[in-house]
Amino acid sequence: MELTFRKATSDDLEDIVRIYDKSHAAEEAGLTTTGWKRGIYPVRSVAEASLARGDMYVAELTDDEHPEPWIIATGVINQIQVDVYADCEWIYKGPDDDVSVLHTLAVDPEARGKGAGPAFVRFWEGLAAEQGCSILRIDTNALNKRARNMYAKLGYIESGIVPTVFNGLKNVDLVMMEKFIGTDIQRRLREMQDAEYADFQMALIPGKERERAIGVRTPQLRALAKELYREAQKGCESARSDLDAFLRTLPHKYFDEMQLHAFVISEIKDFDTCIAEVERFLPYIDNWATCDQLSPKTFKKHRHELLTYIDRWLGSEHTYTVRFGILMLMQHFLDEDFDISYMDRIAEIRSDEYYIIMMIAWYFATALAKQPEPALEVLEKQRLAKWTHNKAIQKAIESRRITDEQKSYLRTLKIR
Repeated sequence: MELTFRKATSDDLEDIVRIYDKSHAAEEAGLTTTGWKRGIYPVRSVAEASLARGDMYVAELTDDEHPEPWIIATGVINQIQVDVYADCEWIYKGPDDDVSVLHTLAVDPEARGKGAGPAFVRFWEGLAAEQGCSILRIDTNALNKRARNMYAKLGYIESGIVPTVFNGLKNVDLVMMEKFIGTDIQRRLREMQDAEYADFQMALIPGKERERAIGVRTPQLRALAKELYREAQKGCESARSDLDAFLRTLPHKYFDEMQLHAFVISEIKDFDTCIAEVERFLPYIDNWATCDQLSPKTFKKHRHELLTYIDRWLGSEHTYTVRFGILMLMQHFLDEDFDISYMDRIAEIRSDEYYIIMMIAWYFATALAKQPEPALEVLEKQRLAKWTHNKAIQKAIESRRITDEQKSYLRTLKIR
């Protein structure tokens, strides 16, 4: 016996409807309890709509009795969560693009006992993993004990029972089930989850949806990054493979994964490897927090090689690539390797992007503490845009590294 799975075509419509009809007949004969009703759900229009969307799949059986492929199961796989899903308190929370849903799994009653149901679920799990989904969700009628037992054996958790009106049928109790199929790294992040911290964290990052935060604290992320890198460097094949796969999955769907990615890159000791990972990562950074956490340790020993890259980053059209370039000049070239030309380069940047001009202000506020004379000259000559000029002064005045005398003078330099 061989079971194969494929996306359905319009040629399969009659076979799919046949399975629906036979399932209704079995229900009416008392041979099964699915909660489905003939003429209500599932019906031909359900299959037609799914085929039109391209998300209907079928299982075909071939054996000694059926040398020609026999369609024995059908199901709809997509990322569409029906309205009632919003009423469930899911254990594994995440954005819609990380959730895969299986709808209307129907097995030909004549094929029961051949393992088509569990095999179809495993096919769905594999497909979801290929599509980068880590959360699986499904529902079934509370009366359908056979399905509930099957899903439980396959590792699905019943997260709640939600009463609803289902396709016109009143008093239907839908059992909500879910399963997490993420990678080992994703699982470790979930184990450190702090929902309240995620709420706090996302409030600080404009434009980030709450669903994209797991809620792992920064010290824990740093510790995990060090552990993952250390395990991979020790020669552990599985650890190296897992980390390589993680670093090549961009963009990540969760803020915490992006933060972890930045911390892992910061651990890489080989400059060439590190810079390659930085350049691959930068275009996917979409917030100030991830940008500012990216601080490779190896850059300190390779500052002169870094300059070529910084110059390119400063000329980028991507907000956080430019911000990162300014940050690297601030971190590595305001002390013994300072050169006035670097400061001139920053002063020349003009942008309407808040997170770029804020970093310019931060750079000059820091420069006022480390290289006061050239930094003051930039302000005295008003070489910065008005907002950036005044923000640099404000941040410098708030700094403990600036003397009271310097602060008094800086106040006189504000542009009214």
